[in-house]
Amino acid sequence: MKKVIIISVVLLLLVGGGAAAYVFLLKEEPAAASVEGGEGSAPPVVEEKDPIYFALRPEFVVNYEHKGSTRYLQLSMQIMAHEQSIIDKVEANMPAVRNTLIMLLSAKDFDVLATPEGKEALRAEVLGAVNETVKFPGPDGVKEVYFTAFVMQ
Repeated sequence: MKKVIIISVVLLLLVGGGAAAYVFLLKEEPAAASVEGGEGSAPPVVEEKDPIYFALRPEFVVNYEHKGSTRYLQLSMQIMAHEQSIIDKVEANMPAVRNTLIMLLSAKDFDVLATPEGKEALRAEVLGAVNETVKFPGPDGVKEVYFTAFVMQ
């Protein structure tokens, strides 16, 4: 009987101590952060919105003359933004975006695109080209470009 009482008291103390630590530690952090934020030392935390994806369709097919033979690149892409208005603006300017990307893709060296580094560099160039074509200044605009299919032959 004494063992049951001792075990119950120990469990009650552990649960109570854990609850007190939880309340004390988590309730104090926001108050401390607001005091620090009031001094201007910490930048405000901005929550990012959920990503919105948009497929650039139809897929891009570009041909190359490479070492005396014709080669092809077939590429499917999706762009990602955090605002629907950005996706809408890209969609409204799709002929200009596609033209820019076809010109960009057809100017690339086939051997460079065969490497992972070349693909990553192309992804960064496509991102810049889309934002420049649709005229998104600075950090606004399309945030990422993803290759969903990349076939070279």
